[in-house]
Amino acid sequence: MKDPNVPVAPEGSLTPRVHWVNALLLWSMRLGIVAMIIATGVYMSIRDKPSDEQQELIRYVEVNIPALEYHETPILSQLELLLRDKTLQPSDARKKLADELMPALVRLRKVADGPVDAAKTPAVKQLAEEYRQSVEELINVCRTTIRVIDDPKLSDREGYKQVLSSLQRAIEQNRKWRTHVSETTDRLHLAKGKQGLKRK
Repeated sequence: MKDPNVPVAPEGSLTPRVHWVNALLLWSMRLGIVAMIIATGVYMSIRDKPSDEQQELIRYVEVNIPALEYHETPILSQLELLLRDKTLQPSDARKKLADELMPALVRLRKVADGPVDAAKTPAVKQLAEEYRQSVEELINVCRTTIRVIDDPKLSDREGYKQVLSSLQRAIEQNRKWRTHVSETTDRLHLAKGKQGLKRK
């Protein structure tokens, strides 16, 4: 028995059907939306993730450089005081250079060897090698000063000229390294690393 409340389609009319193509399109759209959501989530999670080169440079700037400067700063202060002290006797200056500054610089060079040996990317390897070279130049300053003190035939003017030239090479090498650190952080879009890198 038919329910009088249910409308009856007129004779000859077509009953609506969901075609299989429409169903396929609907599911394709749903799958596409889900894929877009997943892709967006993946992109958002990795877009700020640094590359291997960036990660190593961050570690170099934020870990290695502060460690190097921790050892370097007192050495530079002592060297500056020694070179500026005009009342210091040559024998006393030589003793400070040979017994204090040279061993400290040799220890600093060993510390500087660490980042060179551990570097896995060309950018950090180059920076680490440049810093080690700046330490070598500081060692040469001490060697030159000792040689000048030990040479009785050398005039004060010529001795001063040799020490100054050696010191200028050391300063230039250190400045070159710091400039390259800054340029590399810029190239790899790591401006935050430069905050801890002070100019000297």
